Amino acid sequence: MSEEVGSNLTNIRRILSHLARISVNAPAIQIAVGYLLAEPRRVRFVSQFGEGTGLGMAISAHRRIEIPLAPWQGFINGVPVPDPLLWIEAAATLPNGMVSVRISTDDVELMQRLSPMVAHDRERHERAEITERVQNLRQELDRALDLYNEVRHVMEVDQERQVELTKFLGIAENEMHHLGQELKFLKGRMESVDE
Repeated sequence: MSEEVGSNLTNIRRILSHLARISVNAPAIQIAVGYLLAEPRRVRFVSQFGEGTGLGMAISAHRRIEIPLAPWQGFINGVPVPDPLLWIEAAATLPNGMVSVRISTDDVELMQRLSPMVAHDRERHERAEITERVQNLRQELDRALDLYNEVRHVMEVDQERQVELTKFLGIAENEMHHLGQELKFLKGRMESVDE
């Protein structure tokens, strides 16, 4: 086992153990934490559930403030499962899946331990959003370029509509310029996320 993986498992165990200690009055959390501690390699702490989250748990462990959230809520393929025992039974059908765990807490020590692990997840989500937007921009840029080329072709054939077509040409050029600028900006953001 690599040193980084071992360190990550240790951090996961510490977070889960601390969570168990601060939520002794929440049996649902205790059951869920016991399940997670049995297989810490499957645990991934997240800031939000993404598309395709097979197994998920939302845990609310607040001691100092009242938050109107259920202390524990499970999800399997996006379907809410309100009872941890039912969730564990259903999760047994997906034995190798990662369990995404989103924790809401007011415990300072727990937040400090969670922060670096959730930051990696946020970066992953941001990278995926930027990648999707870049792909969409490229498609829009292709359409704008097609429009530009079509207008240029029509201008060569139809001399009577030069004034009208010049306006469309300007619109297409302007659109390509703005899309190119946004694409450049997003590539810069992607590089800063990767650093």
